[in-house]
Amino acid sequence: MSAYFMTHPLHTTTLDGLRIAYRVAGHGPDVLLIHGWVSSSRMWSLLMDDLSTRFRCWAIDLPGFADSEKPGASWYSIENYEQVINGFADQFELGRFDLIGHSMGGMIALRFAARQPTRVRRLVAINPVVTGRVYWDLRLLTETPLRHSMLALGRWFWPIASSDLLRRHKSLHARRMSIEWNQATPDSAISAAKAISHHDLTPLLPCITAPTLVIVGKRDLTAPNAEGRFAAQMIPDARLEELSAGHLPTDDVPGQTHALVSEFLGKEEAVLV
Repeated sequence: MSAYFMTHPLHTTTLDGLRIAYRVAGHGPDVLLIHGWVSSSRMWSLLMDDLSTRFRCWAIDLPGFADSEKPGASWYSIENYEQVINGFADQFELGRFDLIGHSMGGMIALRFAARQPTRVRRLVAINPVVTGRVYWDLRLLTETPLRHSMLALGRWFWPIASSDLLRRHKSLHARRMSIEWNQATPDSAISAAKAISHHDLTPLLPCITAPTLVIVGKRDLTAPNAEGRFAAQMIPDARLEELSAGHLPTDDVPGQTHALVSEFLGKEEAVLV
């Protein structure tokens, strides 16, 4: 079976009455990974394989997606997702940790780092959504009578838009994403999209004190490159890396992406303990 499907064992816990699924691997300083919209902890499988030789990696399924509980539509907000991350870190006594987020998960990670600066040691944001803007209009999913039809169309389109152009649309990477789409409910996907579109991190970005690596895929058809570049400009101690990849550099160019992340996190490894 492909490495895309050979993933780390799934565990569950409860936070504020919600069932939260997560995966953990490795030993060492803690790294917490947050997936993007209509994705799951599975997306981090290969990166966890690389990092778990030196770090203890935690990857959660955000509420509304994959194997975590799907709360009612009124629950979804970036603020509530931030509280999930905070509660998860408290429950497992992570203390100070490295934080990695992709797309919507990047938005959550950036917000958490700005509001909880003493908890985040280093921050990695991969194709983050920063101001709520994406290439396709989220209002089609959140404010029109066609929203359920658009979500059904998305089950076909998202793996194509997120891969490196169209050449990978029949890959195992795309099939994994199709599984993740089918695990989401219309309410969870639509409500989370609405939460993204209504959130703007601009005032918080200068408050991030952690050393930050922003990675953007130059062929991203989902989150505009300008979002990541803007974050890198606004965060005081940020470094920008642009890769020849789509929305998921971890799948499109895993070697380059993993090397960047590993090198960035490893800079401080000697003084973490």
